[in-house]
This record gives sequence, structure tokens and C-alpha cells, in this order.
Amino acid sequence: MRIRPSSKPLTNDASYPDFDPHITLLALPADSEITLDALRNAVPSDQKSLSIGFKAVETSDHFFRSALITIIPTAELFALHEHVHASLKLDPRTPMFPHVSLCYITDEDAQRSERDKYLRELETQGRIKREVGSPRVSLDCGEEGDQDWMDGFSACEVWVAECNGPVHTDDQ
Repeated sequence: MRIRPSSKPLTNDASYPDFDPHITLLALPADSEITLDALRNAVPSDQKSLSIGFKAVETSDHFFRSALITIIPTAELFALHEHVHASLKLDPRTPMFPHVSLCYITDEDAQRSERDKYLRELETQGRIKREVGSPRVSLDCGEEGDQDWMDGFSACEVWVAECNGPVHTDDQ
């Protein structure tokens, strides 16, 4: 799911980097002493796949939440979130949980309304739809010209990723 503007916007090179879509369960500071083994052990060994439903598409005021899909909260997803934090003896610090970011846009570009432009383009191109009476929103995640409508997915893996420093772009 890499939905980008149809034409290359005049933006900072740090805007619109490629990244894998994900729901952040835990965010640690760069100087954390929590080990990779502890992170792995914080996920229940019998963790089942989670059904993820899309609730809305919106923008936010933070680089890592520039444009995002808010996720329909479920007891199972919140139980996993709580379990991971409790296992590591940490207070939850995951703003706007749960969500899936669509793109990252620098604050500099956001001051020129790039986040709002991105969302408006999705709307005007008909890439977001909601059926009357449905709690879910659908998003066309296909490449330009190829439709691939999604209103959710099955989350069957938990990844551990180091996210310190800048997001790498094709130029790096």
C-alpha cells in the first residue's frame, strides 16, 4: 500500500518516503535498553491474526502521522497493545492508536498545506468511499489506473523495526 500523489509535488525530499504500512504497537526512545529478545517475548507466543478494519482517512499534525487510516478499535488489538506494554513494564505512548500511516510529510511542507492537498487528492480522485450505514471506509490502494479496494486486512505478523533517525528515501 504505497499511495502517492499522481504527480510529483514540489516538496522537501524528506516528504513521501517509502515505508511498509504498519500499526505501531510500541514506540521506544533511541536510548532504550530494552533488548530485541525482550521485545520478541512481549508478543504472546500464541498470538492469533487480527482482523483490521478501516474507520476513516484523515490528516494529523505530526510527520509520522501526516495522512493516515484510523483503525476500528477491537478488544483483541487493544489487548495485544496492553500486553506488549505490560510485559515490558512501560506506559503506552502510541499517539492516535490504532492507525496506519499512508505517507509522511515534513512540517515544512505541511505549512504549505501538503497534508491537506494529499487528502483532497484522494477524495477528488474517488479513492476513498464509505457505504451508507457501514462503519468502515474503503480505500483504493491500487497503482494508478488499477483499482484495488481495501476496507481492512488481516494482521498476521508482528515486526520489530528500529525507527531512529530519518526515514530512508530512494536517494539515500
